Amino acid sequence: MAGYAFSHETVFADLRLAAMTREREPSSKAYRQDRFENTERAAKETIEAEQRARREKTKRLKELRLSQQSGKDPATS
Repeated sequence: MAGYAFSHETVFADLRLAAMTREREPSSKAYRQDRFENTERAAKETIEAEQRARREKTKRLKELRLSQQSGKDPATS
């Protein structure tokens, strides 16, 4: 028993502190469903925004390449 240098009061105090500071979430099924749908919607919007940005970048690069081939400056047009 000499190897245990902690007291039970310290352990319980740490557990109580952890329980008090932990964020509680409502456990209702409707809340979980709503949170799931919001997460899905946010993920879908992020993917769409990334795809849109990729298409715009591709379009700009294509325009730049074409203007360089024809010897025109795209900034002046």
